[in-house]
Amino acid sequence: MNRIAALALLTALGLPVSAETVPAPANSEAVDAAAVLKAAQAKAQEVAKARAAHVEAGNPSSTFRVDLGRERAVLVARLRKETRPLVRQALIVTQLYHDRLARQTPPAPLLALALKEVPATAAAWAVDKDLLLALEGWAPEASAAYLAQARAGHPDAGLRRNLLFAHFTVMIDTGTEAGWRPPFEVLQKVFPGSPEALKAQDRLASELKTAVGIPAPAFSVPSLEDPAQRFTLATFKGSYVLLDFWATWCPDCHAEMPVLHQAYARFQAKGLQILSLSFDRKVEHIAPYRTHAATPMPWKHAFLEGGFKNPLSLAYGVKSIPKPVLVGPDGRIVANGGDLHGAKLAQTLEKFLGQ
Repeated sequence: MNRIAALALLTALGLPVSAETVPAPANSEAVDAAAVLKAAQAKAQEVAKARAAHVEAGNPSSTFRVDLGRERAVLVARLRKETRPLVRQALIVTQLYHDRLARQTPPAPLLALALKEVPATAAAWAVDKDLLLALEGWAPEASAAYLAQARAGHPDAGLRRNLLFAHFTVMIDTGTEAGWRPPFEVLQKVFPGSPEALKAQDRLASELKTAVGIPAPAFSVPSLEDPAQRFTLATFKGSYVLLDFWATWCPDCHAEMPVLHQAYARFQAKGLQILSLSFDRKVEHIAPYRTHAATPMPWKHAFLEGGFKNPLSLAYGVKSIPKPVLVGPDGRIVANGGDLHGAKLAQTLEKFLGQ
């Protein structure tokens, strides 16, 4: 197959093409790699349909599981024999993709192999726009410089925009302006008017709704334990209250639970209160999560029907969760974002409530 025919076939398959995709004339390597990635996308569609059926049956999406062990065995066996770089890249990336679909953390050797053999700008990563983001979650320290390379120069514009926007949102949630400003500027200057550039503008505007120093937006929500009781800002007047927007289906919310419980145990006697505002699809999903020994969440709770579209969520500019907002005794916002995540939560609370 000549180079032109190979490019035409890749285009027909709906996969990204670049100078790297088909490295030499009269070579089927790129076509074979594309076939591997096309099969991966077909499997992803199959899994998506099964997940949708699971949710439509009334089950939480967090309980959905899929077994791709047989597919993995085939990929591993083929990779042992394969020597062509582009096909090896496709096989490695597909294994990672299957792990993501199965909600499993890939084996450390596979992650190391991906970082070694698959360039950050490889076309194979475009098989799914969120796969590189999963890699960042699986191996944050090892992949930090790797992901920076992909954000700086991946040839697939859509994938690069997605990486930049994701990095911007993480930095605006958990970091400082020095962290979120660079990806924001690249989106505005290199990809002006793109969906990601516009979403970044919207996200920045939303963050201003919970800027430090302004009065917290008013709310009135029924207590999860006692619907006859309603929580308002007046409920917490004179205390520091941490508003915790979360959901049981949110992995990042799960990750914050240990420090949230530690902070409550340490600062409750000093006047800290917590109001967790659930974005779960059904209120019935909350109680089972709280039965686990590690996540009793022994503080106040409310359920926000509609999640991100709930009026309270809109008032607080919630675009992603977890979103913590610390409101002071006078009803003004005293901290938000990165100052309330991870180890910084206790440091911030010490500032207002003492050690």
